[in-house]
Amino acid sequence: MENNLRKHLYSFSNWLFLSILFPAVLTANPGFKLRSIDVRAYPEVKIRFHSNGILDPNGFVLSEQLESNRRFTESFRFEKTDSKNPIHLYLSIPSYTDAEDRRWIIQLANQLVKISEQSGGSTQLQIQSDTNKHSFERIRSNVLDISFPFPKEPAPVYPIRNWENFLETIKGNQSSEDHILVFVSFASEWQDRFEIPELAKRIREKNLQLIVLAPSSLEATKLASYANGKHYSITKSDSYADLFSYLRGLGQPDFELVYESPWKLSQWKTNLVFANLVSVDQGIRFEFQYELSLFRSLYLKLSDPLFFFPVSLFLIFLCLAALYYLRGFEETNQKENQNPPPSQQSLVPEFFERKEELQVYDRMYGETLERAARDREIAVAIAEKESLPGTAYSYAVLMRREGNQNTDQFQLQFDEVTIGSWESNHLVISDPTVAGLHAKIKNRKGKYILFDCVSETGVYLNGKKLLRPKVLHNLDEIQIGKTILSFRGR
Repeated sequence: MENNLRKHLYSFSNWLFLSILFPAVLTANPGFKLRSIDVRAYPEVKIRFHSNGILDPNGFVLSEQLESNRRFTESFRFEKTDSKNPIHLYLSIPSYTDAEDRRWIIQLANQLVKISEQSGGSTQLQIQSDTNKHSFERIRSNVLDISFPFPKEPAPVYPIRNWENFLETIKGNQSSEDHILVFVSFASEWQDRFEIPELAKRIREKNLQLIVLAPSSLEATKLASYANGKHYSITKSDSYADLFSYLRGLGQPDFELVYESPWKLSQWKTNLVFANLVSVDQGIRFEFQYELSLFRSLYLKLSDPLFFFPVSLFLIFLCLAALYYLRGFEETNQKENQNPPPSQQSLVPEFFERKEELQVYDRMYGETLERAARDREIAVAIAEKESLPGTAYSYAVLMRREGNQNTDQFQLQFDEVTIGSWESNHLVISDPTVAGLHAKIKNRKGKYILFDCVSETGVYLNGKKLLRPKVLHNLDEIQIGKTILSFRGR
């Protein structure tokens, strides 16, 4: 029985030739499929849809309904898009029994894959088998020829289960493009026909269009009906012309219906609008709806490239300008600005500040401080005492020394002076061996204390490496990298 069917069907190439010569005669019945709705330029509305037949713009009436009221549009127009629609095929074909069957099945698959290629889509091919899995992703039409490695398998006993396994490998369609699932079968009866409702449900959930190419039977018609698909009889030669014409029609460019809404509603209020496009002469009734709301309007505005990119660039430049003008900003101590009497000043913040600095020095020079425990006790005592040892100066400067001459002079006029290679420091030293923040000098009641900010090369005071904060005296020499600074105070 199957061989007789296949020999009959080998003549489909003649019908393919006729469909090329007379496309108008073999065109399927016209139908509209909604692609997208664009209300970004409301009250102008753009409806993108696909028509499987020849579209005659005359004789259409367009109206919009809001709640129980309906208004007709004054004018509208149809515009044809430039690009074609990609058709993505998922093709499941049976195996063969002889050379004639093999040639016929490969030729059928070749024609279907070629239609998908011409539209810019892709094809996944499955060879039906109850025991083995044969699947070819993104197969090309030039591969489907006499040299194609077509596996020979017995006819599946349970075709529905076979198609369910194939469906598991297909991802759900989340776009408006056409993803078409094509089942080819020579059997007039399916042993597992009780699983048809579940298979059809899974096809609908994945948003796939189903085409069943099988003998006219209750099972094939039922599967196509449950999945909202199409059934083409494999025993009728004109079915192939209808199938190829339908697929070519899906690959044709879409149309855009452009009109101005007669309601002219506010985009910032929530409204649900129903619209009807009716042509009595052509027997077409196309219904769609769109929603206007605050959040949807904001989303459309933000997703518009003409709005998003200029606003983003403006915000970026605004942030850069703020960083540029705030690069030298330092938070001032309100307690120091108020200048309370010395008797009311608290030494607790100063103690904790010095304690944190000692912890940093402990992590860096831990071994040295363990060997010099006495120096550490002295440093803690300095942090806890109200009066620090050393001479207080009302005016102090740092003089850069080159050879035996003192050249540049820098006045220590801030409570804290930072030294390093960064431009944000008060005293900038251009030396690769100097860290970004290398050292700092703090003014505490006229006494200037030198700190090493955990630098790699360290800070040297009078030829000795600085292991703890020390109070500076007049004529002290500070070496940072290759630079020698002389402290002068009076």
